[in-house]
Amino acid sequence: MRPDLRSTAGQNRQLFQPDHRQRRKPRHAGILEAAHRCDAGLDAASRAQLAEWIRAEYESEFGDVPLGLFSLCHLGPPYIDHRLDLWQSILEHYAPADAVPEPFAQARMLVRSGAYEFVEVYASGELRPVLNDGSVV
Repeated sequence: MRPDLRSTAGQNRQLFQPDHRQRRKPRHAGILEAAHRCDAGLDAASRAQLAEWIRAEYESEFGDVPLGLFSLCHLGPPYIDHRLDLWQSILEHYAPADAVPEPFAQARMLVRSGAYEFVEVYASGELRPVLNDGSVV
């Protein structure tokens, strides 16, 4: 293959892959606030609207959208954590003994440490913990 064709192929590949450096950018206050709204007892329409807004923010700000967010739940017993599926607008709260579906289950121990505001779960299996100041680990 000629050198110029190889470089073009490499450039095209980059156009269709998310820039993983973008995932490291701090999350703004709007996203942090939206993640907190999961404990507000949202109805189905409000939950769908929230998930759509979060998806749009991730797409425009970071160029990639996680499957969802996993975080501590502040509703009180029996719930301790929850997941927001950004694509199906599913919000599910979990008690300590409840099984969490993959790939969200991998985020559970990170969230339970109390060190993170929430954990972004990507289709690739990648987890991105987000601190309460919006910085990404």
